Amino acid sequence: MMKNHLEITNNKLKEAKPLIKLFGLDYDGTVSDKDHKLLEVSVLVEKILDKNKSVAFITARAATALKTLVPLLQEALLRKEATIPSFVAGGNGTTLYEVKKDELIEIYNHGFEVPQIVKAVEVGRKVYKKLGIGTADLAEKGLTTFKKFLQDDWDGYVPVEMIDVCRPFNGELFTEQAKVTFVLPKDKSLHQNVVDELNENLGEEYRAAVGDETYVHITRKLKEDSKAVAIKTILTTLGLEQAQVATFGDMPIGNDAGLLSFPYSFTNSEEFMGVKKDLQQPPYVLLEPNLTPVNRVYKAIEYLIF
Repeated sequence: MMKNHLEITNNKLKEAKPLIKLFGLDYDGTVSDKDHKLLEVSVLVEKILDKNKSVAFITARAATALKTLVPLLQEALLRKEATIPSFVAGGNGTTLYEVKKDELIEIYNHGFEVPQIVKAVEVGRKVYKKLGIGTADLAEKGLTTFKKFLQDDWDGYVPVEMIDVCRPFNGELFTEQAKVTFVLPKDKSLHQNVVDELNENLGEEYRAAVGDETYVHITRKLKEDSKAVAIKTILTTLGLEQAQVATFGDMPIGNDAGLLSFPYSFTNSEEFMGVKKDLQQPPYVLLEPNLTPVNRVYKAIEYLIF
């Protein structure tokens, strides 16, 4: 089975190599981990820009994407004196911006108003109570991160009235325009239950999806997967075909499903091998036993550009 995956993935990379003009990248778990911080990501971005190809971060991050990934792209464009179109889509594609050296242009924003945020929080808390999930059951990493977020300065990134909605909950959740995020329980066997219950109770206007083992994100539900919408919008903006983008993500059954629906979509999730039904359809699994999942993505991207 592994041999088949490896052969098909390598063939797809080879097939894509002369075609790719755009890289659509999830961030956490895909190009970023404990060994790949902003510096390493910046070096990767510059390598892509050097080859006159565009970069688009399509991430669950929203305000944090504006705080960290926009400056990263702007600095790379400045250092390379490049005018190559670059993009950041936050909140799983709920917002989309074109990033220029000295400017940030909003292409669209499907974010929430305060009443919608309040409703998402109320429904989420009822679901957690129904499932018997309390603060002590939640992932420590998420609680620590959100408690820190509540001490940070979000002026210019998150309206005060939006972030104030989450302040009473002591790091259990975080509210911003693009999404409402709840910390998941430590018990991974409960994650799908949480998502199913949220989607059943939130109504047609919302969509809940797991971002990783720590967070579940609630965004506005679009007619199509929002990460897919972001990529398609960028392709239209650049006048490119779907076969000219390579997309990478680590959650093919979670919030990267739409991102990984393109002809040349690749995932570093080994677990996906066990559930993938058609080996000939994307996303294709990056396999390299001696490399970490994120290093596999770096190796694949470098193969495509060199």
